[in-house]
Amino acid sequence: MPGTPKKDHGPIVPGARVRVRAGGGARSAWVLGVVVDDYAAEADVSAGHEWAPVRRWAVATDDGTLVFADDDGIEAAPPDES
Repeated sequence: MPGTPKKDHGPIVPGARVRVRAGGGARSAWVLGVVVDDYAAEADVSAGHEWAPVRRWAVATDDGTLVFADDDGIEAAPPDES
């Protein structure tokens, strides 16, 4: 996907088409997928450990993997990439 992703292409809700960072860090590739679930309530709660933090979004990517992401690693897919 060329360029830097742009924001505000629609709401992010279960069933929405999105771009998500596959992997950790700002250099990870953006991939397309569909939001499976929103774990907002669980993501705000400390589970008592730092080694496996709860991520807000579960996304089924087009290549068949399941990716968990926070708000800064997901965005609604533009219509031309849906």
